Amino acid sequence: MGTPPTNAQPTNAALAGVLETIADYLSLEGASVYRIAAYQRAAESFREHPGSVAALATAGELQRLPGVGEAIETKVLEYLRTDSIELLTQMRARYPESVLELMHLPGVGPKTARRMFDTLGVVDIDDLRLAIDTGDLLKVPGFGAKSIERLAGIIVRQAARPDRSLLGTVDPQAEDLLARLRELPEVTAAESAGSLRRRRSTVRDIDLVAASIDAEALFDSFAAFGPVARVEQRGPTKLVARLQSDLMVDLRVVAPASFGDLLQHSTGSAAHNVALRALAQRRGFKVSEYQVEHSASGAIHTCTSEEEVYALLGLAWIPPELREDRGELQAADEGTLPNLLRLRDLRGDLHVHSDWSDGRATLEEMALAARERGLEYLCFSDHSQSLGVANGLTPDRVRAQTVAIRELDSRLDGITVLCGIEVDILADGSIDLPDDVLAELDVVTASIHSGFGQPQPQIQARLDAALENPNVHVIGHPSGRLLTRRPPYALDAEALIEGAVRTGTILEINAAFHRLDLSATHSRLARAAGALMAVSSDAHDPTGFDLLRYGVGEARRGWLEPCHVVNTRPLLGLRECLGRSSR
Repeated sequence: MGTPPTNAQPTNAALAGVLETIADYLSLEGASVYRIAAYQRAAESFREHPGSVAALATAGELQRLPGVGEAIETKVLEYLRTDSIELLTQMRARYPESVLELMHLPGVGPKTARRMFDTLGVVDIDDLRLAIDTGDLLKVPGFGAKSIERLAGIIVRQAARPDRSLLGTVDPQAEDLLARLRELPEVTAAESAGSLRRRRSTVRDIDLVAASIDAEALFDSFAAFGPVARVEQRGPTKLVARLQSDLMVDLRVVAPASFGDLLQHSTGSAAHNVALRALAQRRGFKVSEYQVEHSASGAIHTCTSEEEVYALLGLAWIPPELREDRGELQAADEGTLPNLLRLRDLRGDLHVHSDWSDGRATLEEMALAARERGLEYLCFSDHSQSLGVANGLTPDRVRAQTVAIRELDSRLDGITVLCGIEVDILADGSIDLPDDVLAELDVVTASIHSGFGQPQPQIQARLDAALENPNVHVIGHPSGRLLTRRPPYALDAEALIEGAVRTGTILEINAAFHRLDLSATHSRLARAAGALMAVSSDAHDPTGFDLLRYGVGEARRGWLEPCHVVNTRPLLGLRECLGRSSR
């Protein structure tokens, strides 16, 4: 079907972007949700595919991808032949594409963007700023003074947001590239570096380091990898490439004898490296990305491992997650580095969803998946009634689910299944389920899901009310942030932590990689204050348990050890933590 394009083939990300643009236009025009979802599913398949989607299409094999049918295939081939799609051209004639940017602003959406266009002719962010400044936005139905003030703040924050990607979207791509690198005969070692290796919640690109005596052959092989769209830059020791996903990759190669030197340097952070070099200078050494030199004698030491680099300076090896120049060098010098939490330390998961609310799997499917991953206990925390969009549970449905969970627990071996709920902390601080219902459950997680624009005193009053409720065990995703999409609400982190310590309430580190909330900074404050935390997946299907590693990474960045995380304890120890004996 179709003919190959004459020019360079578009990346998977570019093709996915075309389909997502069509989906956005369809949303703007109020099309069927099923039609919109078809384009979105196909775009997701394109982004996840490791090879070239364009090559797959020209080979007539595009329908092998999940979510791709004949209609999508036809449009992709049309795009490859003509660099355009007639349907998209028609929609662009009706609405400028910049309108789509408006509908992706938090709190706007397609209907509001359409109203702004139809009422005022607002087509982009500049038009929107002008409408706010002149007061014309009040003419658009649905806008009042407070909503306009919130929108103005969002525009300011969006403009300042760095161009970074979520760790969880970058990580699988880096792992795939590393696996391919390590299979090459010319590679003796390979590792990720930069902010990715330090497990920052967002990263700008992928940094890779490899050891080889034949960089030319390595670069030739790397350029031929399926995920690589094109090479942007190539030198004797460095290659920069763009992936099919549009991510940039910086691959550096060094002789095996200096692999540890380059890995330490490339991992960073810049602040850590500056402090390390200053310490080295005080101890009579010069540290570079290729060697450690003894200043007095001129003796050169090349290091095959990072451990050798740190040992030459009299330091213990420092885990990458700690390398931010926040006391780690002193701790390494004094032998007081923390024994950081590991994924295998987690015995259970206290926050997962099922198809009783907005999950995509049954209770039993989720429990079996947890058991397969070695978890000893699992708590279902489906949404409560106020979150209508998530099919939230009423009191009667909570009790019915409790019966179903207890029955499931009675017949499953190898895992204990607990009854819980994720209740909403409402705008007035109340909890949206009665206390007598909550008292019947094993674990109650209380979260804020609305009213994000309230001032700090009101936000804190809501959290304080939840902390003081004897039936609440955990505060879920405590800052409400959605990375790259929504900033935290006006959280007083110190007040929250103090309240958690006072009441014996657990603070959640939500492992969903678009949240990672508590942040590492707040987790370290909580550790210092003596608060307890839980690393929970917030899984909505069986694959969601894989998110736990991201929560563990954020916990490690917060200097957390297993003793600080309640779900590293056996079930009896967990139940003791849930008792809130400090009350």
